[in-house]
Amino acid sequence: MRNKILKWIIKTLLISVVIYTLICLTLIYWPIKLEKNVTNYDYSSIKENTNVALGVEQWVKMRDDKEIFSRVYKSQSKDVMILIHGSGSESRYLSEIANAMASENIATVITPDIRGHGRNKGKRGDIDFIGQLENDIEDLIRFSKKNLNAKKVILAGHSSGGGFVLRFIGNPKNSKVDKAILISPYLGYNSPTVKPNSGGWVKVALKRIIGLSMLNNLGIKNLNHLPVLFFNRPENINDSLQVPSYSYNMTMNFDSKNYQQEIKNINIPCLVLVGKEDESFYPGQFPIVFKPSKKFTQVEIMENVKHLDIVRNSKTFRLIERWNKKN
Repeated sequence: MRNKILKWIIKTLLISVVIYTLICLTLIYWPIKLEKNVTNYDYSSIKENTNVALGVEQWVKMRDDKEIFSRVYKSQSKDVMILIHGSGSESRYLSEIANAMASENIATVITPDIRGHGRNKGKRGDIDFIGQLENDIEDLIRFSKKNLNAKKVILAGHSSGGGFVLRFIGNPKNSKVDKAILISPYLGYNSPTVKPNSGGWVKVALKRIIGLSMLNNLGIKNLNHLPVLFFNRPENINDSLQVPSYSYNMTMNFDSKNYQQEIKNINIPCLVLVGKEDESFYPGQFPIVFKPSKKFTQVEIMENVKHLDIVRNSKTFRLIERWNKKN
């Protein structure tokens, strides 16, 4: 009798595992319909010609012996700012804000191409495992202190880069930086700050994400390199350094993990900037969302500023300058 019950239990478990796996695979390989010519951002600020020089090229070795391409904008300041670009892009579009902060001696600025982006080698839009980007930031902090003689480290980011900064500073296990700047930060799909599909910027393969999450719950991560996020970028601003999609690994890592808890964990001076005309976000929600950290966080909503031109706006430089002097 006992053997029969045991066999029944094993059989039931095996059937359940097979059904669970079939559901996962069905969701993962469900057809993904991509849209073309989606209206989202005002790209005029990106397309405009600029005479601002790019920083000095610097390859920074990571703990896995891979090198991350970066640019360094030197200043007389003893502080170093690590400035992270947004999703699907690379560091060139940050040259104006980086130059402005360096020339006004707010900080020496380093703008890395995040692993899987820009001029870095390896698979584009992908990383080896969730958590690798935190390792890279830790290594960039060490580089800033050792090679750039950083007295203080400011961690800053735009868009998804801003959301990743929140993820980093909101985790007490990560190295503590001295200050943080979040420029138009993406706080995750479930944040009230985010418009549907980030205002049309991305196509999310939600079924695939659910299926891969289910497999990850079983410890199966072999399919995490499949793309789950697709960027709706106009062809006329595309080039070889732009990334068309993100894998599950990249999507889960280059994002705020739990924005509410991370905001509660903020314990350093933090500046949040967002344009009132931002195409991806609801600006009025930012002061509400960041209220739990109001002791440390200053939120500024900028008139007549959009998602992309915020990093080329003189108001942005002035706000950062004033905030930096007070903190």
